[in-house]
Amino acid sequence: MLLPVASALVVLTLLSVRPTKADDQPPRELGVSGPALLLPDEKPHRRSEHLEQIARQADRQIRHGFELAGRKAYFAARAEFVGAMRIIAQCLDTEHQTTVHSRSLAAGLNAIKEADDFIPSGSALEADLNLPNIIGGHRTPVLKNVRTDNLTPVSALKCYLTFAQEQLAAAAGGEVAGSMTLHGLGKLHGAMAWQKSTNVRAAEPKAVAFYQAALLVYPKNAIASNDLGVLLARCGRYGEAQNALRHSLSICPQSSGWHNLAEVYRQLGRAEPARRADRLAQSTRRTEDARRKVRYGSSHQNVRWVDPKKFAKSYEKNHQGRN
Repeated sequence: MLLPVASALVVLTLLSVRPTKADDQPPRELGVSGPALLLPDEKPHRRSEHLEQIARQADRQIRHGFELAGRKAYFAARAEFVGAMRIIAQCLDTEHQTTVHSRSLAAGLNAIKEADDFIPSGSALEADLNLPNIIGGHRTPVLKNVRTDNLTPVSALKCYLTFAQEQLAAAAGGEVAGSMTLHGLGKLHGAMAWQKSTNVRAAEPKAVAFYQAALLVYPKNAIASNDLGVLLARCGRYGEAQNALRHSLSICPQSSGWHNLAEVYRQLGRAEPARRADRLAQSTRRTEDARRKVRYGSSHQNVRWVDPKKFAKSYEKNHQGRN
């Protein structure tokens, strides 16, 4: 079973971690000496007070979005995440006297929406889709000047989602809060992919696009990289999942991440790397348990999957008074 990184979205403590070794070298036993993390040790860039206030406001909306998602109010949660992105984009435009961030956000969200037109409805087939007419009626510019003779609906969908993730990343302007928000949208669409009643088209490819946008904004978002790896593995894309999970572990090695990588290695038929990852998962978990015992007086708080509602409640409890 693949696991999410057991971590809240906001940084609690910062520390340095070593990158993982390549697969053809014996990896070292790695431990984590602090709580579950999003970011490694680094100096935060200087920002204006206005940007700091906006980041705190966006953080509140992100937390509310996860709370709504925990209650399966998916579309309300999406509105919260999009609202947080809009706040960030507008603030960046005000800060830098431009409109590029808001325009990029609008273009990215519009491409996500228009991508649905490349998925046949009902009993229709891909061959029934008139791609030139569909593309001609769209605002998304990415395929406007492309010959459609050999273009398939699947490749058109991929082009739109690639364009969307680039625009959404540009909208966030390198702000970690933007990466967190895009990660929330990825997590949300990943959940909706398993809820067939939501009728959201291409939920999994959209989740991948949001996760990748989050990493374009801030490549050291270890949680987004882990969750991207989990999603790719569930889609059977084990090679890509391996890369995403190794990237997450290079930033913040956790037992859940090593467990996920071991599962992916097994699916790839790589028995020895899977055994090494299992050993690292066990040793890292022992270190995590010892750390919890020192901090909380108990070692029986293993990393485990919790339902979204409990996650949201835990997130709010841990961050009250921090903003």
